[in-house]
Amino acid sequence: MTVAASMMAANIVSLPPGSQLPNANQASSAATPTGSTLSENDFLTLLTTQLKHQDPLNPQNPSDFAAELAQFSTASGVQNLNTAFGTGSAIQAAGLVGKNVAVAGNALVLGSGGSAQGAFSLSAAAKDVTVTIANGGGSVVAQVDLGAAAAGNQGFAWNGQGADGSVLPPGTYSYAVQATPASGNGKVTATAYAVVPVAS
Repeated sequence: MTVAASMMAANIVSLPPGSQLPNANQASSAATPTGSTLSENDFLTLLTTQLKHQDPLNPQNPSDFAAELAQFSTASGVQNLNTAFGTGSAIQAAGLVGKNVAVAGNALVLGSGGSAQGAFSLSAAAKDVTVTIANGGGSVVAQVDLGAAAAGNQGFAWNGQGADGSVLPPGTYSYAVQATPASGNGKVTATAYAVVPVAS
């Protein structure tokens, strides 16, 4: 039986002395060490090496070259976004737009809808909690009796009415929390929080 050998053109590449191709196990570990990432400098090094070893008779297609640069630019942009939003705090903050948040302070913002929300934290359980509301001049305009409350964070709503039942004008009021301890002679500390809308 006779086997006909076909003639194929072959390119022979000789490696410089001392260069060796790694075996399969070495190739996977040597390519990218564990825990490391390629940086912009690594990309530029690879790019210049690629350009140095191009076949001058068959250079890289300019559109392929532009596509590689665009891919790196996209990857770099995604990396910058990940860095900017890495902690997640910016994303969480953006999710709060249009909602109310509690911040340190004792302001009550009475809107045109005629109600205001406040919050406070109690150091211990209380058998009676009273919120005293004052206007901008410091005059007491209303009191809200909340009754018993457990230790920890609590919220309350004020209907915007004065002690005489009149509807008070929209604006910023202040409040103070008085808490009577549930157990005999202890002390309850109340920390006030202003509940404010997040606009941006």
